[in-house]
Amino acid sequence: MRLSITTDMFNYSFRPGFERKFRLFKETGFDYIHWCDNWNDDKLYSRDEMHGIYGFIENAGLKCLDVHGTATKRIAIDTFDDEAHRKYISLLENRIEFCHLIGGDAVVVHPPRYHASDIERRFSRSLDVIEAVKGLCQDLGVNLAVENCHRDDHLLLERYFTLYEPELVGFCYDSGHANIHDNLDDLLQYRDIVTVTHLHDNKGKKDDHQPPGFGTVDWERVIEWLDGLGKPLNFEVTHNPLLFLGSMKGFLKRTWESIESLKVV
Repeated sequence: MRLSITTDMFNYSFRPGFERKFRLFKETGFDYIHWCDNWNDDKLYSRDEMHGIYGFIENAGLKCLDVHGTATKRIAIDTFDDEAHRKYISLLENRIEFCHLIGGDAVVVHPPRYHASDIERRFSRSLDVIEAVKGLCQDLGVNLAVENCHRDDHLLLERYFTLYEPELVGFCYDSGHANIHDNLDDLLQYRDIVTVTHLHDNKGKKDDHQPPGFGTVDWERVIEWLDGLGKPLNFEVTHNPLLFLGSMKGFLKRTWESIESLKVV
């Protein structure tokens, strides 16, 4: 199976430019990318930037599968601040257009925390966002992939997936989050609507975003569950200099070999 890697792999350590990191991804063997730059800030891409990024991706011989939406502590899907709420919608529209332009088919969004205060109002605010971008998603053929992020949030996911057709709202499966919250059993029912994968490992405590084999994710079970997905698997692995002291090439080699051990390559 052809494989995907997340674009922010080295953004918190080596910080290479697009051209260099995309070339390294391709040289290692990855054919696809999941766009994860600017996932936690309020950066709006201009059309020129979108076309420029697409050029870097195409020149490297890669293809973008999907895009991570963006949010900040203030600008979130469930904020009660009307100005911040409008800003979130603008950011999401920007990422939907960006995803379409660079060849992707899904944008990842984080749901409210299930155990946050006033969750019903927060959930309603998130539905307002989906309704606001629904037409754009349908026009461009871009799916909104809601990610498992928090404790018990499968209870919110169920509500999204009941309210909306899977062509509009799908599921982003995050193996690391499921491992921390020990809720894979609760997520298995959503296999048929998985549109994005965030595959990475941890030891069940921190969101380490490390290659398979680093921690305690039950990879045999996860890979069996995802078998036949029909879309290349994406590994959302992030270089941490405290955990790996080598070069970018060295970390990519380690990541690739750890994925090979899963027998998905």
